[in-house]
Amino acid sequence: MIRVILKRIGLAFLTLFGVTVIVFALLQMMPGEPIDSIVPLDASDALRQAIIEKYGFDKPLYVQYFCWLGNALRGNFGNSVSDNRLVLTIVSEALHNTLILALGASIVAFLLSIVIGVYSAYRPKSILSWVGTIFGIGGISIPNYCLSLILIGIFSVTLHVLPSNGMYFSGDYSFSSLLRHLILPALAAGAMTLGIMTRMVRSSVAETRNRSFVTTLRAKGLSEPAIMRHVLRNSFPTLLTVAGLQFGYLMGGSTMVETIFSWPGIGLIIYQSIFTSDFPTTQAAILIVAVIFVSINLIIDLLRIVADPRLRK
Repeated sequence: MIRVILKRIGLAFLTLFGVTVIVFALLQMMPGEPIDSIVPLDASDALRQAIIEKYGFDKPLYVQYFCWLGNALRGNFGNSVSDNRLVLTIVSEALHNTLILALGASIVAFLLSIVIGVYSAYRPKSILSWVGTIFGIGGISIPNYCLSLILIGIFSVTLHVLPSNGMYFSGDYSFSSLLRHLILPALAAGAMTLGIMTRMVRSSVAETRNRSFVTTLRAKGLSEPAIMRHVLRNSFPTLLTVAGLQFGYLMGGSTMVETIFSWPGIGLIIYQSIFTSDFPTTQAAILIVAVIFVSINLIIDLLRIVADPRLRK
């Protein structure tokens, strides 16, 4: 088992190394020169050359990459071009807000998907099963930005019951204010997760119920609730993988959802930094999102190894 765990960790670090190369290359592929986002428009040639030498833009690309990587490992991403604050501070604040949104969307999506998926697997011709099918197809098919606009049109514009932008009401930073602002973006962000998880839970549970060990348990006289526990336990590794991927996706920032609802998360930060040519913030945000996604996948892999003895070989 130790070899398998070390192999997973090694692959994770190799993936992160590849991510750093891609993130650094993004800056080089963007239109214009990276130095243009730092140098003032009215700067003299002497000042421009001094800034180029200060930031190392006159050095070969591989030297620039390793210098940037060294600073990134120390958490030094420089200052934001937009508001001159530390990039790490800006990204940390946005990451906290994205975590709130991701947790809200995940709790709703995971709980509903388990209830609907398990019931649909045991009662495939019931009304709830048809509702689950509709949720599954609709959640996957409708883009989250379209669903965001639909929710705003119904609950904010027509019914006036829920706010459509920000995290809090002006001057009101209570939990109830946060909760009311969280409902619509959480529903929009979690709809795809709900659709994917519902279909996955239903198919996984239905497949496990048809295995021979379930027939043996039923022949031994076990009650249906006891058999269900065995079915869910055997379905758990697959569901854990899908749930981890979906949570990583939500933590990556639902860019369009956060932009439409003006939710100050990591997705909104990436969107704004790209349009303002704030390259240091763009690089830091994308890199940190990638690190979080790879880390979540690594944790899920290790949990699967612990939960499923077959994967230890």
